[in-house]
Amino acid sequence: MRTRLLLAALLAMGSAFAQTTGVVGNNDYTINGLGSGSTSCTSLCFPNGGITLTLTVAAPPGSAVFVFFNFCTCQACYLPAPSNACVPPLPATACGGTNQSLDMNLTAACGIAFSTLMGVNSAGQASLLLPIPTLPGTPCAVATLSTQAIVINTCGLGIPPPFPGPFVLTQGYTLNF
Repeated sequence: MRTRLLLAALLAMGSAFAQTTGVVGNNDYTINGLGSGSTSCTSLCFPNGGITLTLTVAAPPGSAVFVFFNFCTCQACYLPAPSNACVPPLPATACGGTNQSLDMNLTAACGIAFSTLMGVNSAGQASLLLPIPTLPGTPCAVATLSTQAIVINTCGLGIPPPFPGPFVLTQGYTLNF
């Protein structure tokens, strides 16, 4: 009995110690107000599209944000990055000794489908409206996108050697339509 309780507690702690976490003021990415402070690879469902997504990143005023999308699901710890010293601090990830990871599958089959640049205003917000057409079929099983953003920020080390900083990553999402 004790072994089962210990195993359950360890599993619960492991799920709480996850991938890149959004921190308001540094790297917090939300979609239609959903997911603030979440960890990467949260799955969101927008049944059959026909809506406009509001993409918002809470980051340091005056910084730039690049948002990326592809047609694969989010993949936790795809490319771990070195820890940074941002304030407020970003929590550690389950990727091992870091508080940052690229969580988008960059294989040739997935790549980057499209990206966009946003500027962060004096209130610390960058926003973009992304219209999604109506998609016929089974709700939340018609199309999948993953998305993650990078915030140009001097506290970030990027992902050396292929992608040196200064930037931090936001949490990633899998979007189902």
